Amino acid sequence: MPSFEDYVADVPQVVRFDEALAEALGHAQVVKPASSVEPALTKPDFALLFSQLPTIFPDSSAQDPGADGAQKARQFLAVETVMRRRFDTLLASTPIQAPEFVEVWNILDVVTALAESEQCDSSLPFQLIEVLIDSQTIQGCHVVFDYLESRRERLVKDWTKNKSMVILRTCNELLRRLSRAEDISFSGRVFIFMFQSFPMGDKGTVNLRGIYHTENVTTWEEIPPKSELEAADSMEVDTKEEATPKPVSTGTKAVSFDAKDKAAPEKALDPDALYPIFWSMQQYYSQPTKLFDSENMAKFKSGLEATVAAFDSVAQGQRTSKAPDETKDPSKKRKRLDVETSDSSNFNPKYLTSRDLFELEMSDLFFRRHILIQAIIVLDFLRSLTAAAKAKSATIQHPNKSVMYHDKTTSEEDDKWAEAMRNRIYEYIWAGPDGQYVHRIIQAVTQRDKGWSRWKQETCPNIERPAVTPDAFNEAKASAKRMATNKRLRPHPMASLSLDFLKVEDEETAMGKFKDAARWKLPELASFKDKISEDDLELDFAKSEKEKTHIIEAKASKTWRALRIASRSRLAAFDKIDDWQDISAVFADPNAPGVKEEDEEEGEVGRKPEDTLPIIISGPTGVGKSALIAMLQEKQPRVFQKLLQHTTRQPNEGEIDGQDYHFVDSATFNRMSDNDQIAFMSSKEDVDFGISNKLAGSIQEAGKVPILELDHESVLSAKEWDYKARVVLISPPTIEELETRLKSSGKHAGDTIPDLLKAAQEEGEKWKANHSLYSIEITNDDQDRAYKALEEFIYGSATETNGINGESTAKEDDVTMDDAGVEMNGEAKPETNGS
Repeated sequence: MPSFEDYVADVPQVVRFDEALAEALGHAQVVKPASSVEPALTKPDFALLFSQLPTIFPDSSAQDPGADGAQKARQFLAVETVMRRRFDTLLASTPIQAPEFVEVWNILDVVTALAESEQCDSSLPFQLIEVLIDSQTIQGCHVVFDYLESRRERLVKDWTKNKSMVILRTCNELLRRLSRAEDISFSGRVFIFMFQSFPMGDKGTVNLRGIYHTENVTTWEEIPPKSELEAADSMEVDTKEEATPKPVSTGTKAVSFDAKDKAAPEKALDPDALYPIFWSMQQYYSQPTKLFDSENMAKFKSGLEATVAAFDSVAQGQRTSKAPDETKDPSKKRKRLDVETSDSSNFNPKYLTSRDLFELEMSDLFFRRHILIQAIIVLDFLRSLTAAAKAKSATIQHPNKSVMYHDKTTSEEDDKWAEAMRNRIYEYIWAGPDGQYVHRIIQAVTQRDKGWSRWKQETCPNIERPAVTPDAFNEAKASAKRMATNKRLRPHPMASLSLDFLKVEDEETAMGKFKDAARWKLPELASFKDKISEDDLELDFAKSEKEKTHIIEAKASKTWRALRIASRSRLAAFDKIDDWQDISAVFADPNAPGVKEEDEEEGEVGRKPEDTLPIIISGPTGVGKSALIAMLQEKQPRVFQKLLQHTTRQPNEGEIDGQDYHFVDSATFNRMSDNDQIAFMSSKEDVDFGISNKLAGSIQEAGKVPILELDHESVLSAKEWDYKARVVLISPPTIEELETRLKSSGKHAGDTIPDLLKAAQEEGEKWKANHSLYSIEITNDDQDRAYKALEEFIYGSATETNGINGESTAKEDDVTMDDAGVEMNGEAKPETNGS
């Protein structure tokens, strides 16, 4: 008997659509030559196919209005038939790792475009994806899910019930296949996809009865009584051949249950006695409704108390057994904490209940916290069934009775016990490593869970709020207008001080107070310094979040007032402020050495060069770069400013942060690089160097020219990063003269000078090989002559002195030397060279 496929193969519409689809897929390979999931193909990429659809499936509604629905059904059936046949053929013959598998993604994109245009069933794309997931291994499903996540917004755009059922079925089947131990990350991706796909309030995705994995039963070993163990041990008789004593293990236990703390309220149970009690508690965590029975409730109380007592003993033993050097050295402590808190990519959420592992598990901080979080959830459940809590739920109009438990009420005694036990658990968590952070996370999660429980008790009402009606909007607008136009006078008008002292004082004293400068004069800037410092000190001792918030607001107010006053006289200090919480720069004494205000008149402002590009001074160590830069800044302090590099290395002896370099850690440097705050950077011996865009911009915004001191590698990096600057190469007259300067400076040890000379020679060879990098070379045989040549170059014509990435007219093969030992790149030279 012929199959359905044989029948539809001769249908003209099926044949014609199959031919049009083949032509569209061929065009898709031209539009998207890559064999990856991305980029996505959209309707314009299949314009030819959509233009042929009216001829393949003609509209018959004009002749017969009632035939439109039947015609659409035939079209949907024809499209689905062609798509499924071609899709199944590809799946059967092409592995997902092959480059030819890209045609599967193209078919899914075609179907999605057709569904968006209502040319096929809206759920057809997900039906094909369901078949694709069923045909792949778990590794292949990772690739399929990459496609799903990249096309999610298009696939779930037009939400229908048929589509939701297919999505829910597909994701649930995939979750059943995944291992909760080895595929945690992938399972999370599936759940997140479902959360993002289903609209908020869709009851099909909500567990209204609140029942989870009741079939997951925890089992544990049965330990025989000690009398039987002793009898079994007494039956062992050593033979003559076994006269040699057996080796005895001297290893210490992983955890001790002995309560060494004298202040402990109770003694912990023996591990053998605690073992069955501890694991029997899991039945109450998974099925808390069992606690409605008084006998089970009594067992739960005693078991939880014994568990918390054991946890207290374990934690106390771990704290007292720390090595002395570990408690003294904070770096070791931090390193150990990092190891403890590291995430494992193969974490097993299923408990291992073997007796041999029990003490090891109890020594794990995260295991203990996981058990206590379960206990907190159950305790909150019990406290939600008190008479006071039920009174709050009595106002619900359409309650979900499956999660309300109207016939069950927690007694006052059990409620007090649950509250005391929860507080005890929170105290235990708070005392552990990062306890404050963990405590805050647990409270946030449980509070959010209470909100969801309330939402389920109300039978999941629609979360989306309806639009405001015109009448409600007009009423709110009129009410706001009435409040804003209230003409009643305030007893004390805003922004004014009370003048009552004028009534009670005699005229002379009252007028004296009235003329007090404190009433009309701005406070001194220095008066805010101590006030802000006091706020910082109080912030460290804040006991609650409310108090901390109040202190932060008070400090922000004082900071803002101080900045407003400082803006009148110390505006230049604002460039040194990177964080609003630290404005110490505005309190610096302007008369102190090295501190100069922009507003001060210091004689001549200085002459700016025609070319205001940054200037890079480069050359070997000891050649005199820093001295020339200092002379330039001293003679033209209002024109040039040195731009320091940020580096991740530690300061050498004598180096000062902010004066030699800006020393930062690797995390800060990487964050600056990721946020495009680095103009260019270089690396040397695993140490990063970079120039801050913000610092360079602040110097140029102040009307100054930045000066940088860089080595050859950094200059080369600046060129690769397309950094616009002029480069000046400072060279020593001879290598012997450079050696003399290094020895006389006293900054370098004798054994390091040969290495510096060797590095200078190698750098000189690199400069000769890349002489197009610099605009001018100045031989520093005499400091005054070298400074004069540097100054003449800087104030030369801009078109003749452009350096890195500038429009320089220099020719690499045309190098001339002037009278002052200055080598110029290019035919044109400044009009004043030499001395």
